[in-house]
Amino acid sequence: MLSTLRHVKLLGTVMAICVAVAACGGGAAAPSAAPATGAVAPAAASPTAPAGALPAPELTKIRIGLSAGSEPVQFAEKLADYMGIYKKYGITTVEITGFEGDGKVLQALIAGQLDMFVGGTSSAINSMVTETPLKVISMNSVILDDVLVCQKDIKTAADVKGKAIAISTFGGTSHGSALIVIKGLGLTTKDVTIQQVGGEGTRIAALKGGSVPCGLVGTDNAKVLTASGFNAVYDESTSKVQWGRSGLMARTDFIAKNPNTVLVVVAAALEAQNLMWTDTANAAAKYAEFSQKKPDEAKTLVEGFKAYGDRSMRFTEEALVMPRDVIAAVNPAMANVDISKTYDLSFLKKLEDIGFYKKIGAPTN
Repeated sequence: MLSTLRHVKLLGTVMAICVAVAACGGGAAAPSAAPATGAVAPAAASPTAPAGALPAPELTKIRIGLSAGSEPVQFAEKLADYMGIYKKYGITTVEITGFEGDGKVLQALIAGQLDMFVGGTSSAINSMVTETPLKVISMNSVILDDVLVCQKDIKTAADVKGKAIAISTFGGTSHGSALIVIKGLGLTTKDVTIQQVGGEGTRIAALKGGSVPCGLVGTDNAKVLTASGFNAVYDESTSKVQWGRSGLMARTDFIAKNPNTVLVVVAAALEAQNLMWTDTANAAAKYAEFSQKKPDEAKTLVEGFKAYGDRSMRFTEEALVMPRDVIAAVNPAMANVDISKTYDLSFLKKLEDIGFYKKIGAPTN
């Protein structure tokens, strides 16, 4: 009996040691401690690695979707492919697919047809009440560049007061644009009427037909309208308000499982984003090839992107707060979403810490 008890105790001790060994490093190395947002941080590069060196990615193939593939605001992720940047850092196969809108690319992500996607941050906010939450890990731009265009007799903020502003739909980006414009004019939502009209083409037709006094349109269309006598009352790109216009995001389970891969994708996109400033001519040529636009038009659009794009790809929580509040305007339950759970800045911070920003000559803010 005593011999049996000793045998059991010895076996228990051995099992406990095995468990401890497994927990302390048996198998693959565990990533570093999670940041405050709760996401898993990427594994650290070797202490002896040169400044800016990236860890080997867990995956050598990545699939990325673009919700507005023809726009320069989402081109960095594709430009990184054109320039061989992903391959340089260990991801040898990259599939970049363009979609029409956030909804379709999100469906592909949830269905497992994509690993990551670039789109409006409202997708990450809405995902918080689903079984497949997403996190935004970098942003190509936090500035909306719509222009408030009004009829010929409306020239100032005082003239806009009491008038209607045409948007696409309540709860969408154009709704957010309207709120930013109203604030920029020194007005409140009580001073104007926000009118749901439809897409940009419909808003332009309404302006030309005189059925709306003011409407939000893109920069290029604003130039055409003002050339024909309309007034550009407010350029939203001058606002200091952040809006998560175009963010790189992934499912939280993918991020947790592949932190090094995510870090490499963010680094590649960051490097390509900066090429749009430092090698604009080449970037514009690649953009023309990708978007099938004429070279001169492509160059103008890439040059224009430099006014509202973000070389650091960084953002603050504010960039997601306003989109959440706009969504809550049509779905009050979304007002309670914890914004801190919708993003993870640890990858960009890691790139700064290891010297990657300095290596590629990118600003950190």
